[in-house]
Formats: sequence, structure tokens, C-alpha cells
Amino acid sequence: MKKSVVALLVVLLAMSSVFASGAKESSKEADNVTLRVSWWGGDSRHTPTLQAMDAYSKKNPNVKLEGEYGGWDGYYQKLVTQVAGGTAADIIQIDQPWLNELCSKGDVFAEISATDFDLTQFDADFLKNYCTYNGKLMGLPSGTNVNTFIVDTKLLSDSGIDPNTVWTWENIISEGKKIHQKDPSKYFSSATPDILRFWFEVYIAQLAGEVVGNNKRVAFTEEQGTMAFTYFKRWFDEGIVAPFSQTSLFYQKFQENPDWIKGNTASAWDWVSSMGKDIGTKQNIETRQFPVMAGAKNSGVLMRPSQILVVNNNSKNKKEAIKFLNYMFYDNEGIITLGTSRGIPSTVIGRKSLAEKGLISKMEEKATNEGTLQAGNPQSVWQMNSEVIQTMQDVIDEFGFGKLTPQQASAKMIQSLNATLASL
Repeated sequence: MKKSVVALLVVLLAMSSVFASGAKESSKEADNVTLRVSWWGGDSRHTPTLQAMDAYSKKNPNVKLEGEYGGWDGYYQKLVTQVAGGTAADIIQIDQPWLNELCSKGDVFAEISATDFDLTQFDADFLKNYCTYNGKLMGLPSGTNVNTFIVDTKLLSDSGIDPNTVWTWENIISEGKKIHQKDPSKYFSSATPDILRFWFEVYIAQLAGEVVGNNKRVAFTEEQGTMAFTYFKRWFDEGIVAPFSQTSLFYQKFQENPDWIKGNTASAWDWVSSMGKDIGTKQNIETRQFPVMAGAKNSGVLMRPSQILVVNNNSKNKKEAIKFLNYMFYDNEGIITLGTSRGIPSTVIGRKSLAEKGLISKMEEKATNEGTLQAGNPQSVWQMNSEVIQTMQDVIDEFGFGKLTPQQASAKMIQSLNATLASL
């Protein structure tokens, strides 16, 4: 009898040991998480991001990080499909204008909390103006990105133009036309259709304050629109910019235009975050401030997050996602590894770390400082809406190809914007 009891106890102890072991294994498996991180960009962003992910996983072996990355084309459409289907990544890189559109679809992103992140590292107004939805902070800016105006000082000088010229709307024409007059194959700017839209927005912002206001109404009058289009018609008529027939092939990729690469165009509108890539190996490039007309209501110069990083609210591993974002924003190793792959860091510690390592160039620093000084008011959520942007672009295209007069372009722009806004 005693032997039977002893035997039974041995069996029970063995079984409890197995169960305990199984429980430990289950617990260990539960601690292992896989985080999906999605972003767009080129190799200059892909490589350091993957390196940072690898370094983080080595420090946190229970976390497997999977990158989902590619180019700009199709990224937004794919993201919208994933959000709708509940298959979006745990951490997502988005463009700032998408924030309101995506958040309007429901509780798509997790609210950012001061208990999870040191928000004092960011400019408070920057977060409020660009990263909030209905008063809630929904993401963090990966970098501070501002507009910049870059010029080829050699081409300017070779064309008899002082490379240190302080640019105004008028001397862009009076001085800029000298380039095409001297050499018909060269221009002050070979602005693509999308770049001309950016210039149009800057000009209208200075005239009227903005294109579309937060009240969901067109902010400029037909007269002001005509004034803007009349001005830009001179760019084409007087040889300031190359015809759209040449530049439309490089829509959203002016840096690939052979005329830009070969030094046949003297200036470009750009973002600081893209400047290094867009300049490439070109020499004699410097930054300048944008022209601002007397009595301007708004400089129209934009300062935005390079991108915004958000956490998928449906993620099963939100805590781990937050930990990895902390590594990206605040950990010195993460900061140095990522470098300027997403622009000039938006945190104080980020800028300090890169400056100490010499990873922020003098030109990037200068362009950021100039842009910050000139930065105007944030664009309204309606002006940044993708359908509104496309509506503006459609009219700009027609105008640029000579199908609309300035008066017709202004009237059509306002009419089309009103129709688009009414449908939103």
C-alpha cells in the first residue's frame, strides 16, 4: 500500500514537472513577439532602418522585427487597403497630410501618451499643428522637414547673375531669364508640374493667406488666382522654366531630370529631407530663402514632419511597438544608426547626437534654420487633402500645357475646388 502511494506521488510529481515545464515554454513563447514596420523610401532610408531594427533585436532577442518597405508609388493606396482589411503593420510611416484622412476612418492609430514618450523633446506647437487629430496626439514626427530653395551658383555666375542674389518674385524673372537667353538649352528652373503646384501654393498663400481654409472654403478670390496664374505664365513665356512637355516626364522626381543632373537648370524647390538625395554628386549647390512679397499674409513656406510614425491601434503588441519607437527617437545607438534617413531629427537629443557626430551637414543645418525662420502658417487639413491636391494639380497641368488662360485657370481652379470640397 505504501509502495503504491509512493509510486503515485512520483508519477504526480513527474507530471507536475512536465506541466510546469510546458507552462514555462508557453510563457516564453508568449514573450516572443513579431513587429511589422512599414515605410517608403530609397536605399538611403531602407539600409539604416534595417540596421537599427537588427541592432534592437540583438538587444531584445524576444522581438523579431520585419520590415515592409518600398518606393513611394502605391504606398498610400496599399496602406488604405491594409487599414480597411485590418492587416496593416504594427508601426507605420505615414505622410503628414494623410493623418486626418486615415484617422477619420475610425480608431486606426493608438493615441500617443506622455507616459510612454518624453514629449518635452519635441516642439509642442509642432506636435499640436501636425500630429494631432481631434485634440489627440496620434503620432510622432520622424524629422523636422522644411521647404528649401536650392541654387546652382556656378550656372548663375556663368550666366552673369550674382550667385548671392536675394531672390524676389520679380528678379526671378528679370535675372532668371538671362540663363535661357544665353543658352536656349538652359533654364532658371526646370520645374515639373508638381513643383509648379508648390510654387503656386506659396504665391497664393502670400496673397490670400492660404488656398483652402479650415472652414472648408477656397480662401483666394478669382482676381487673386488670375494674378498668380498671370505671374507664372511669365515663367513660361520668358523662358524661366522649361516647358511641361520636357518636365512632365519627371513628375515627383525632378532630381532624375537629365537637365538637373547635368547642371542645365539653376534652381529647384525642395524639402530639406530630400535635398541630399536630390543634389547627389552635383557641385556648387547652395540654399537660399524663398521670395516673399511685400504685405504677404503668410510666407507660404512649409515646415512639416518629414513623416509621422504611428502605432496601429489594432496591433497585438502595442507595448513592444512603443518600446521600439523609443529606441528610434531617444536611444543614442538608434539615433546614430538612423542618421538623417528621415530628415533632421525632430527631438532635441536627436539633433544633438547627430551634430556631435558630424552627421548633419552644414547645408542641411543652414537650410533647416532658414526654413524655420521663414516658415509660415500650417496648411489646413482641407488643403492637404489628397483629393484637393489632385484637383489643384489637374488645373495646374492644363494651364502649364497652355490649355487655359490665367483667367480661365483661376475660375476653373475655384470651381473645381468647390466641387471637390463639397464631396468630402
